[in-house]
Amino acid sequence: MKWVEKYAPKTLGEVLGNAKAKAEIEVWAKKWADGNPQKPLLLMGSPGIGKTTMAHLVGQEYFSETIEVNASDKRSYDILKRTIGEAAQTRSLFNTGYKLIIMDEVDGISGRDDSGGVRAINETIKNAKQPLIMMANDPYSKRLTSIKGKCQAIKFTKIHTNTINAQLKRICDAEGIKYDAEVLKQLSKQSNGDLRSAITSLEAIVDSSKVITSDSLAVISQKDGEQNVFDTVRTILKSKTPEHVIDAMRVDTQPQFLIELVAENIPREYERVDEIAKAYEMIALADLNLARAFRTQDYTYWKYAFFFMGRGVAAAKEKTYKKFARYTNSTVYGKLSKSRKNKNLIELVTGKMSKRLHTSPLELEKQIPFYTVMFEDNERAYDFKEYFKLEDEEVKLFRSRKIPVSVEKKRIKELQKQQEEEEKAIQKAKEEALKKAKKESILQSGEETIQRKTSSKEEDVSSTKKTMEKADTKTVKKQSKSKTESMDEKTKIAQNNTDTADKKKDETEGDESSNIKKSSDDNNTKKEDKKPKSKQTTLFDF
Repeated sequence: MKWVEKYAPKTLGEVLGNAKAKAEIEVWAKKWADGNPQKPLLLMGSPGIGKTTMAHLVGQEYFSETIEVNASDKRSYDILKRTIGEAAQTRSLFNTGYKLIIMDEVDGISGRDDSGGVRAINETIKNAKQPLIMMANDPYSKRLTSIKGKCQAIKFTKIHTNTINAQLKRICDAEGIKYDAEVLKQLSKQSNGDLRSAITSLEAIVDSSKVITSDSLAVISQKDGEQNVFDTVRTILKSKTPEHVIDAMRVDTQPQFLIELVAENIPREYERVDEIAKAYEMIALADLNLARAFRTQDYTYWKYAFFFMGRGVAAAKEKTYKKFARYTNSTVYGKLSKSRKNKNLIELVTGKMSKRLHTSPLELEKQIPFYTVMFEDNERAYDFKEYFKLEDEEVKLFRSRKIPVSVEKKRIKELQKQQEEEEKAIQKAKEEALKKAKKESILQSGEETIQRKTSSKEEDVSSTKKTMEKADTKTVKKQSKSKTESMDEKTKIAQNNTDTADKKKDETEGDESSNIKKSSDDNNTKKEDKKPKSKQTTLFDF
């Protein structure tokens, strides 16, 4: 069994370093175990500092089952959806507790927010009904922009050199290995906060011997069967043994980066001018063969390049130097890396600011110098940090110094005081509103009483009016009836008088007409008497 596995922590209490992160994770896990769902966790930090180990131990101690997926191996939407989508939404058939889903290297997935693996993870986070822990090596990766806002982000720091050194000593004591304390200390420093790398290097050193001396550092330090690039450079510059150098060149890195790293550290190791000149001649030949390989696409030239930058540089020195030389990273690649990291940081910060200011990130990027001036004031810097919801690492874009803790405490107290005053004002407003409502209710009830009394009086008056109107109507009707009756009587009398007069008139006219007729009849009689009488003819006359 490899020492990394053999001496791995068995419980959360045995985990070394990152005590604050461990406490936050335990609080999160306890809430889930108590049936109180939480946001997914996003653990961020460099490899080998305990992210994956801690996630597995949390699953072991708090959950019934653990499922691990390497997101960078399953990059497409469909594959990730099948592997983690269903697992995050369903419970186990026989286990009653929650199952922990662990996703490693989420910063290595492909796609954008709306496609590919990133889309699958965003959908999984949205629909997850099971606890989810994700890990990322690069906290400034663009692929994490949409994911970080939906998660509880916890940053892991590199493990302290003293902690690594103490663990290496415990392993040596357990394995019965004699060691030089200074060598272990140097090995701890070289690990650069990576405990896993330090344990692997220690195991490689003692493969052939149970004693660790200063010469042991010249031996290849391996990490998962592959050479660490800085150990490769150290072997080239310190060793004259061709076999060691050839083995050291078996490293998983780009030849352009390795040649820059060797060239950067030649003056730090070699002291004589002629040795330095010969070494750089070998570097020139290696660079020439690399150029031929890229120009002709014939990568057999690579073996010549590795030969010159490895054995050629190692053979340039007459003897090995028994001294400690602090090697540095390539200046060129360091600047490029810093520039890329700074660019990612700018994009991340301006993206957050644009959401609050409703301004494009490109426009905000132009305004960074102005914000840098404003961030010089501690209190204003804290206010900006809280308003834009920036992390401590993101504040470094505007100022190199940390915001003092005293300022944070002061602003927190002020905000708490302001919040208390606002709450008091709200409470006072509520009380005044309640009093006003009571007054209004009393006034309203009084008005209603007055209205009821007024309405009752109005009803009495209206009923009285109606009664009087009815009485008046009856009186008027009686008077009009009597008047009508008297008029009718008068009319009848007048009619009778008229009829009497008409009768008399008719009688008079009748008498006159009868007299006239009589006189006319008398006249006619007289005329007839005057006419000669005609002879009456009878039958006997014939």
